[in-house]
Amino acid sequence: MQQERDYSFHILLRGIILIGFFLLTFKLALTGDIENYIAPKMIPFSYFSIGVLLILAVIQIWRSGSKNKMDLYCNCGFDHNNSSFLQSGFIYSLFFLPILIGFWFPDTIMDSSIVANRGINYGLNSSLQQTEFGGDSTALSDNSDINYLDEGNTVYNNRLELKNELFNNPKIIVKDEFYLDTLDIFVNDLNSFIGKEIEIMGFVYKEPDLKPDQFVISRVAIACCVADSSVYGTIATTDISHPVVMDEWIKATGILAKTNVDGQDLPNLQINKIERIEQPEDPYVYIPY
Repeated sequence: MQQERDYSFHILLRGIILIGFFLLTFKLALTGDIENYIAPKMIPFSYFSIGVLLILAVIQIWRSGSKNKMDLYCNCGFDHNNSSFLQSGFIYSLFFLPILIGFWFPDTIMDSSIVANRGINYGLNSSLQQTEFGGDSTALSDNSDINYLDEGNTVYNNRLELKNELFNNPKIIVKDEFYLDTLDIFVNDLNSFIGKEIEIMGFVYKEPDLKPDQFVISRVAIACCVADSSVYGTIATTDISHPVVMDEWIKATGILAKTNVDGQDLPNLQINKIERIEQPEDPYVYIPY
């Protein structure tokens, strides 16, 4: 009888843990803070998980009060109640701790602090091959292509259309929905865009390997969730009249030029105007594929 009561208590604890994860996920979804952790395309799955957690929690709590032994034991042939108090306490703490942290600590937005561990990227490395437009041309050359994509592929066509649009605009405003594609096009076809006026928004990251008057205008990019996040950015050059501070958000306008970093030619925005701005409501950009 004592063993049954002990095992009932274990089942109750598991139900409470599930309730904790349900409440934490529900709170994040209700406040909208869940977007700080996962990409928008994953949010429907979080709603599904909220329902599943609630159902499983109710089942576990109901089982813990059942008088029927068959509801308590799984009949797998293994004694689930043979661990010591310390062992059980340690195992349960591994589940309770993230719940308490989730409720106790405020939600934060990722910034330059993750660059030290993950580095910074200047392009997706799966984009248009280098192609010269030349002269007053307003269309891509016939030999333009996208690495790893077949002609006629939807992504191929979208990137080709975006590249044409960027090239034909007198001023390129880097939009959030095309942020990564645009940076990738600049990196892989840099000579075609040198001299273009660019407007771009992001937070300041001061890369140690850059010159004193250079920094990176950065954005955190997410594919599915913060676990796979990366930082992408554009090198920018400014003079002393435009001082910048690490992690502050800016909107910068300038002329695209070229700089060399570790033997690689990269885009370099020669800034002529900086505007300090508030952090956007959605500070992340999202990897489209």
